[in-house]
Amino acid sequence: MHRFNITVFCFLLLLIAIPYHSAAQRISFEGGILTGIYGVDISGNKEGFWNDEYDKSGILGFSAGPFVKCIFNPETYGVLELRYIRKGTTYGYINKYFTQSFETIKFDCIEVPVLYGVNSVLHSKGGDINFSIETGFAFSKLFSSRLKYDALTRRETPASLSGFKNYDISWVAQVKLPYRTGKKHTILLGIRMERSIVSIHKEVKLFNFDYGFELNYLFKNL
Repeated sequence: MHRFNITVFCFLLLLIAIPYHSAAQRISFEGGILTGIYGVDISGNKEGFWNDEYDKSGILGFSAGPFVKCIFNPETYGVLELRYIRKGTTYGYINKYFTQSFETIKFDCIEVPVLYGVNSVLHSKGGDINFSIETGFAFSKLFSSRLKYDALTRRETPASLSGFKNYDISWVAQVKLPYRTGKKHTILLGIRMERSIVSIHKEVKLFNFDYGFELNYLFKNL
């Protein structure tokens, strides 16, 4: 396990190092804070985990934290983030009283995404639209997990958190558009998607899947 984590860490360093060495001009740094609201769910063999078909799925997630942007040249850059993020899902079922009940799993994580970004422009009749695309990988460390259900209407055998791993490795993709730009700051609106690339459970193939909207406040000329 330690060897695998070292390999992933080295790969993430290479992701940043390649454009750094290829840049023709001196790099610069910008930083800021981010926050986001997501639909979060668990994909994969959910029927196998819940031992039944699910009726409803997914919960509302939240994320926030600081980030640093390393500008290689006018077209490319790297991003290192440190964020709190909530992941999880809800299992909906019909209880013994023939009404709707739920079991909700919530994971609270500290996540470190390492991303590579490209600036681009969309030309249209209404004018040019600046945007950026970012992609990379994220390592999440679980610090809290809980299972919530109604004891009066619970299933005969509720779900268990014992098989879940305390880490998650994900692929991340996001698109950002500048919303408002000042002399010392830029506000960006983003669409983000993240999915686990390895199972988050030791026995059942399960993967975190998050998607939603973000707001980035970027301080310029640090």
